[in-house]
Amino acid sequence: MTFSFKIFGCRLNQAEGANWISQFEDAGFERVPFGGEADVILLYSCTVTQKAENECLKTLRHLRVTQPKAFIVLAGCAVETCDRTALADVVNLFINRDQKEEMVRLVGEKRGKKEEERGKNAGGIPRRGEADPRRAPRLSTQRATLKVQDGCNFRCAYCIVPHARGEPRSRSLATCLVEARAYCEAGFQEIVITGCNTACYADEGLNLVDLLQAVLTVPGLGRLRLGSIEPGTIEGNIITLMAQEPRVCRFLHLPIQSGSDSILKSMKRRYTISAIRQRLAEAFKTIPDLAIGTDLIAGFPGETLKDFEQTCQLLRDFPFANAHVFPYSERPGTPAAEMKQQVPVAERKRRAKVLSDIAEQQRVTYMSRFQGREVTFLVERVDRTGLAYGWSAEYLPCIVQGLPANTRKTLQTFTVRSIDKGVLVG
Repeated sequence: MTFSFKIFGCRLNQAEGANWISQFEDAGFERVPFGGEADVILLYSCTVTQKAENECLKTLRHLRVTQPKAFIVLAGCAVETCDRTALADVVNLFINRDQKEEMVRLVGEKRGKKEEERGKNAGGIPRRGEADPRRAPRLSTQRATLKVQDGCNFRCAYCIVPHARGEPRSRSLATCLVEARAYCEAGFQEIVITGCNTACYADEGLNLVDLLQAVLTVPGLGRLRLGSIEPGTIEGNIITLMAQEPRVCRFLHLPIQSGSDSILKSMKRRYTISAIRQRLAEAFKTIPDLAIGTDLIAGFPGETLKDFEQTCQLLRDFPFANAHVFPYSERPGTPAAEMKQQVPVAERKRRAKVLSDIAEQQRVTYMSRFQGREVTFLVERVDRTGLAYGWSAEYLPCIVQGLPANTRKTLQTFTVRSIDKGVLVG
């Protein structure tokens, strides 16, 4: 039986999607390219914004027209927020968050594929919950993404994720270590730690830093990278670990969202700007070349020009390596969508453009400090002309001449000769 799989959205979705693809293949399904004819088509959806959800639903409807006989499955966050009744003639099977652990079995049963026809996985481990962590999912990228946690209960005013993913829950440290070993044994030099709210990782009294320290003991690990970390949680301890352990990438993404205390309060964020400024100052004092990334929302309901200028000033005052700037968009089902004093859409876009311009200036300034210095990067591909492409520990794109094709998936060091259009060249 053939299947195709399309993943929308965040790094967490990508990690989960890779896991499900491996499980379907292990169960005897044959994967074919998405868009081609397939017996089963699975969409792993995103719903962080209404636009993201609409894109998924548009794809579903297109598939139903072009492949009327296909068995279409919708999983992921949009299952919890979409109008299933309106999709009754489009989707054959909805997999809600409580059923994800049974996705392979449910799809097989609905398609009439008997369990005994699918065989057993290595060691006779039941195919429930997760793929055998002793075998790494088959990934198309050169870095491995290790999901350690899911769910969130912070309930920020603009965010639908707690509704879509539920309460926080963590994988056991033992399971995470087994999977990390499988990645390293498969030749991955970089492991990216991710989750829905990764800072909330907890397992029998152990926290995220304990997990990172444990993963660092895995033989063959080249370097360890963290996904986004909520400000005001555990980032101070993580910075301390980064300063002590060179294999932890000097990159930390803190989604600050706004530089105004009044807006942060409306957003129901759990920190103040004075606390953020203090943390950033301490971070750069501890690790001067630390790459800090952030997310910023422009035009949140009630944001005055004064509030906006405070966000601009925060961005100017620290050497941010990158910033993802978003004009606020209403997400139905969130408190912010019902708030008064909505900023006009055109003004949201204008403010976002101003912030993006400042962010680009800061990125150029940050990258310039690497001119003439040695940088280590993970080689993701080498083209026919001998140019190698990859990413530094600071999550800066790199292009390097003179590396053979067999260096793909390895860590290499080069001297930065120039910086061209936001890329370190050597």
